[in-house]
Amino acid sequence: MSARARRIALPAFVLCLGVAALVARADWLQPDASYREAQADLRAATRDTLGQSTNIARLDTLGLALLRLGRTPEATKIFRRVLELSPDDKTAPAALGKLALFAGRLDQADSLLAAADPGDPGAELDRFVLKLRREDWAGAAALAPDVGQPGRVPMLERFAEAPVFRVVSGPAEVRLLWARTWPVPLIRVKLEGESVLMGLDSGASDVLVDESAARRLKLARPGAEWPTFWMGSRLAVRGAIVRKLELGGMKIENVPVGTCDLQKWSLGANPQGERVAGVIGVSILRRFCSTLDYANSRLVLRRDSTAFKPSPTAARVPFQIWGEDEIMVSGAIGGGRRLAMVLQTGLPGAGIGAPSEVFDEFGLKPGAMAKLMKNAGGLSQGRPWSEVGVPAVSVGPILGDHVDGWSGALDSGELWRHGIRRDAIVGGQFFKGRSVTFDWKRQELVVEHKD
Repeated sequence: MSARARRIALPAFVLCLGVAALVARADWLQPDASYREAQADLRAATRDTLGQSTNIARLDTLGLALLRLGRTPEATKIFRRVLELSPDDKTAPAALGKLALFAGRLDQADSLLAAADPGDPGAELDRFVLKLRREDWAGAAALAPDVGQPGRVPMLERFAEAPVFRVVSGPAEVRLLWARTWPVPLIRVKLEGESVLMGLDSGASDVLVDESAARRLKLARPGAEWPTFWMGSRLAVRGAIVRKLELGGMKIENVPVGTCDLQKWSLGANPQGERVAGVIGVSILRRFCSTLDYANSRLVLRRDSTAFKPSPTAARVPFQIWGEDEIMVSGAIGGGRRLAMVLQTGLPGAGIGAPSEVFDEFGLKPGAMAKLMKNAGGLSQGRPWSEVGVPAVSVGPILGDHVDGWSGALDSGELWRHGIRRDAIVGGQFFKGRSVTFDWKRQELVVEHKD
């Protein structure tokens, strides 16, 4: 290249770099492209509905656009208006049924979802979830193939024949000290009579058992595989039955579990220690008035919820249950926009996790060294996680500062999984020095600070 050509090409190259930097900057400190698209859809639906207050199709479109962005009070108002104008509409009952299911109003959800379009895949999945929540195992087995989970049919049919989760003995209250508090709360339990370590994770719908432990204990495996949400992504599990699970003095028989390979997660949950045999999930926790006491490193299980007497200063954080058992709370990062977050106490060594694009929105990136350090728990899901420091996080009225985070801990494909935006995972570190009790009836976390 001649000297003259180089003099012309160099400024052009520099200009291109400048333009690229401006484009990158345009995506920095603002929501990701999918969120901006949802905002644009809402603006268009709002514009198209002006002067069209009786147009059912446009009202349905507006309601769905509001719902996707988590603006549920406004969406509820729109859909109720639709049913007033057109009682035979199919979109409104599906949306309202989903929200009733989230809120635990199961009878209302049943009535609404029955009026939804039978061919609506979202409504069909919600009807399946409703059967599971009500423990209508035969009804859930009939629907499982239609929602892409034929592998669950043998398990569900077995549940319909014999009672599951039978609490056969135990005191009114069990206080079980944790074997390890950090990076994940671990407890020692008896699985089929064998003493093993298991994690406590409010983000696991079911009890999970490591494949090696399942083989060693010769668990009955009547089910095939199906997908479940865990550690921010979808995981394939295979159904099995634990005949006896002992939590302190609490003995539970006929416990359905999902088996999978937990080796890499175990490395993150109990580094240089005994391999963790499994995870105690929501399917066990919700059968008791359960407390995860991070201040005193103990699990408390009460058979009678009235025995729990919170302090007058306890904070209450409302939660919803999305999908089968995904506990969702509302919070924020650094005082920014409202975020929907799934509570996952088994997240190793952190108080928050999110896709990189969510952290980008708030100007948070992993440092150079953090990019070199990958978490074993993340690798178990096929996605590397990078450490990121988060100055401030809020969950309801609870505030936390200098919170450790994992960038990449929530898969980007999960952001819109339920048709409503969710952004992050809340991990156990956020509750350090506090206790968290699950009020299942009121769908609230009762959070007490321990001095």
